[in-house]
Order: sequence, then C-alpha cells, then structure tokens
Amino acid sequence: MTEERTSEAIIVCGVPASGKTTFAQNLARELHWTFLDLDTLTNPLFEYMGGEFLVDVPTAQPPARASVNDIRYTCLFDTTRENLGLGNSVVVVAPFTSERTFPAAWARLVERLVIPASRVHLVWMDTPPDEVVSRMQLRGAARDLEKVKEPERFLSPGVTRPPGVGHIRIDGLLTPCEQIDQFLEDFAVREAVH
Repeated sequence: MTEERTSEAIIVCGVPASGKTTFAQNLARELHWTFLDLDTLTNPLFEYMGGEFLVDVPTAQPPARASVNDIRYTCLFDTTRENLGLGNSVVVVAPFTSERTFPAAWARLVERLVIPASRVHLVWMDTPPDEVVSRMQLRGAARDLEKVKEPERFLSPGVTRPPGVGHIRIDGLLTPCEQIDQFLEDFAVREAVH
C-alpha cells in the first residue's frame, strides 16, 4: 500500500497579457508540478465555436445560466480536481476575475478542488494597465484586437484591482527569474506561518 500524497494548487490569476502564463510555466518547471492553462485546455474548441469578445466581469454570485466562459472554467476546474485527486500538485492559470475579487467565489473554487483550503494558494500577477495594452499590441493576437480598441472597458477598475482574498502579489514588471525568486521567498514565509 502506498502512502497518500498531499497535493497542492497554486492559482495564478491576472488580466490577459499581464505575464501570468509565462510566470506560471516557469513556476511549474521550478517546482516540477503539473501546469494547467485555461487557454490551452479550452481555446481550440472555443475558437472553433466562433469565440466572443470576453470581458471577464467579476460577479459574487454563481451564474444562473452557464455562459461559454463558465463552461471553459468548468473544464479547467474538473481537470485540476482530477490531477489533485491523483496526488499531483498543480499550477493553474486563468484570469479568475470573480474568484480573486469575491471571497464567496474564491470559497466555491476551493470547494470544487476538494482539497483543504490551506493547500490552495492564490498568486496575483500585478502588471500596470499601460504595460498590459503595450504587450497586447506587441503580440498582435486576434483575441486581443477588440480589447486593444477598448482598453478602458477591458481594464476597468473592477477588473484591475488587487484580489479581495489572501494572495501573493507578483510584480509583472520584474524579470522572470526575479518573479520566481520573489514567489519562492513569499511562499516560504506563508508556509512557515501555517
């Protein structure tokens, strides 16, 4: 009989083009954890269906009727929960706008993962709005075109404010190595407290 492995989840959030995916990939590589990205898991089907101009508007309540975006997150949560159930620790990346804004939405996320709340950690990629727009213009992705036209709608104060739940803040302007060092230092301090 093998000993049960304790799995953990690091949830990396932030607005599109904030640098969260690059950070999350580097972190997963550093920790040797599974990497799960909302875009990788769901974009091919989402784009096949025609996509939509998504502005992830934060809401405290669960949706009364699931949108395409809600279904995308369900795919991500289910895949995350399966990995955690197998004993794999994960680094998960998506905007998580509602979950990082409202404690009730965060509590629902933690409940869906079926591991203790103490083993689910939120990381906020904090990148200034002007830098986000600049990065979107540089990458020139089709999904960003409408957002670059209307940055004030996409980067509203409700979307860009820091999380309303406990988190580790990562400066989006640091180099990738500096970001990992900052995270590991902050994470070690948090783990020592718990």
